[in-house]
Amino acid sequence: RITCDTLMFGDTHTPLTRKGASDVENKTHFSYGSMEYTRMDMEEKAGLISAQPGAIRHTGGTDDSLLNQLPVELQGYLKKPNPKDNVHITDDVSIFDNLFCCLCPCYAYAKMVLIKQGEIGLTWHGDEPRLIGPGRHYLWSPTHDLFSVKNISDPVIIHGPLKIIRVRIGQLGLAMDTERGMPVLYTAGKHVVNSPTIVFKRMLDLTVRENTLGVMKLIRVETGYVGYAYKKGELVILEPGIHLIVPPDRFGSILSTQQQTLSLPEGIHESSDYVALRIRADVFYRIVDPKRALTNIKNIEVQIRETAVSTVAGIIRSSTLNEIANSSRVTYKKTADGDEKGDGSDPSAPAFFEHVHDQFMESLHDHMLEDWGIELSNIRIESLKIDDERLAQDISKQAVQVSQQEAKYRMLQKQAELVQVEADNLKTQRLKEMEATNLIIRSKADAEAAARLKEMEATNTIIRMKAQAEASALFAKAEAEAKSLVEKAKAEKEAKELRGLGEVISHTHTHTHTH
Repeated sequence: RITCDTLMFGDTHTPLTRKGASDVENKTHFSYGSMEYTRMDMEEKAGLISAQPGAIRHTGGTDDSLLNQLPVELQGYLKKPNPKDNVHITDDVSIFDNLFCCLCPCYAYAKMVLIKQGEIGLTWHGDEPRLIGPGRHYLWSPTHDLFSVKNISDPVIIHGPLKIIRVRIGQLGLAMDTERGMPVLYTAGKHVVNSPTIVFKRMLDLTVRENTLGVMKLIRVETGYVGYAYKKGELVILEPGIHLIVPPDRFGSILSTQQQTLSLPEGIHESSDYVALRIRADVFYRIVDPKRALTNIKNIEVQIRETAVSTVAGIIRSSTLNEIANSSRVTYKKTADGDEKGDGSDPSAPAFFEHVHDQFMESLHDHMLEDWGIELSNIRIESLKIDDERLAQDISKQAVQVSQQEAKYRMLQKQAELVQVEADNLKTQRLKEMEATNLIIRSKADAEAAARLKEMEATNTIIRMKAQAEASALFAKAEAEAKSLVEKAKAEKEAKELRGLGEVISHTHTHTHTH
């Protein structure tokens, strides 16, 4: 029981005021700023306020991310929490109650009701539904009786026309308005409804594919799937998202656009040479054009299964056992210009399987894609065997003999290959030895030639040096002789000059004496 006028929210103190304290009906209604609270809100957070088993919570709340994903047609049926929707909870014991307990203890004990913390009591006072909070209560009126006790955390509390609905984020509360015959969808938050014409149905889980809203349907389509419906008699493909289907429109179903596997029933089919073959296979396909598929096929899986079985039977009937067994791999492939092409590689699976696979793909791939909008990806042969056990045993024996002969042939072939390899190895070894010998001879010859070349170069050097020395000696001798000649000529010239001078002097003396 709250006895204080101020409550603490975090680090602030905000006054919590009563609206019309003298009014008994409204004395359990409180305001906190611009938000409205009721005694029911307090009781949802038991233990947060030491003076009161309940606490205060805002009644409003919306999940905008969810509402934005809902179809526009559904917005008119949504009802958001209204902070002004209050519920009256009686929990006060008056002085009159205490006095009457003292005067009539037996009657008081018989009419006493104890509601535990975390619970709420549902009572009827005549034809009026009432709620009582945690604590001890005295139902003095003979027509005032306890109906039931509910846990305060229950998502839905229904008491006659009074309903308290708590919708979690990601959910919608579904109710029907019987007066209008229309659904009502409650968004995330707490809703207080006091109407006998509102009948609550259930909580809607929007993660499931289909939710029924009375006669309407809420369809969820995820990536990798498409839905289809008929609106005004026309087929409409529902892309990934949330869709509302309202009569007279009709919802069909949801189809996967991913690759799917369809197992074919095991069947026995005769080949052209009347050999019964037992075959079991799986077909892989993907719906690429849902509208074309739904327009041209009534039941997609049944149509694919029946067509695949008949095609496999036709392939078996048109081939002999020998043809199927000896067929080589031809992988079905379409080139850019539309021509079919195959590679001639060896089969990586048994020849039986490859033959059926290739013929099957060639027969159905283009037909299913162009006419049905379904792409045939592959056919996987689980098993293909002869149904007649005796014939299978005979063929098995023959196959064993053939295998033995093939093994012997391969052995001989391997031996021949081994001999050839050994001969090649010997030849290679001989060639290597000859190359090594030639290399040694060539190296020796090169070394001798190099040595002779060095000797010749040394001899040439000696001769060249000797010639240079002789030339130098001759040059020195010639230079000396030339020098000697020059000196001799100079001496002779000086001698001549001296003789001439002597003659001149002698002539001068003679001339002097003459005079």
